[in-house]
Amino acid sequence: MPYPYVFITLTLILVLLLLVVVFGLHKIRHIHLATYAMREDLAASRREIETLFSQTQALMALERKLSLPDSLPPMRGWAGSPDFLLRLADEVLQHQPRTVMECSSGVSTIVVARCLQLNGVGHVYSLEHNSAFAEKTRQFLIHYGLSEWATVLDAPLKAIDGQTSWYSEEAIPANLPPVDVLVVDGPPAHNAPLARMPALPRLLPRMAEKYTVILDDAGRPGEQQIISSWMKSQPRLRKETVACEKGMVLLHADA
Repeated sequence: MPYPYVFITLTLILVLLLLVVVFGLHKIRHIHLATYAMREDLAASRREIETLFSQTQALMALERKLSLPDSLPPMRGWAGSPDFLLRLADEVLQHQPRTVMECSSGVSTIVVARCLQLNGVGHVYSLEHNSAFAEKTRQFLIHYGLSEWATVLDAPLKAIDGQTSWYSEEAIPANLPPVDVLVVDGPPAHNAPLARMPALPRLLPRMAEKYTVILDDAGRPGEQQIISSWMKSQPRLRKETVACEKGMVLLHADA
């Protein structure tokens, strides 16, 4: 075979080998990326399973603690997660507050009302901007025999002097006793970037000398900013962070 043909043949062989190597490397990279994605999916699935197991455990503990005649309503979506509600129940049962103010209503209203009933003292007032949801909560309270321990207040969101819209304080009873525990789980975050910021400043004149603020969704950046603002304005607040699905912070105003 003449030399030029040998050269061409060898060149073609080398090109083919190079193409095979490139194709092989491409496949290896593809397999590596697929394996990495699979590992990520498996890790995410494991986290979801662990979260589900943890929430199921919390729900079972909460149901036993409350001993209601019927199971609690669903707790996904906007409702407080079982671990948050379990810690809330422990707080109310342990410290036996006389007056609880709640920003929003729902399953948490049932939990607090039942704990007050078990304590034999106290009342929870829930501010609710959605009239249909307020009525639904009232029906739940009737269903569980807890109407005596809770009042759902129709309080539409209202802006004052250009400030962030918050619950209309006209709904709050004039003779409301000093608030021992303030549970902040509303308004919804989509209403405003810092929708829950007004809660403590607006209700501070109604708070007892010693009080506790319980904030849900405390893992969100907006809620972190709210906590910092409240603690800056009220230096005596003591922060307690609780590991929950959505984050939970308790701010204690001690004597």
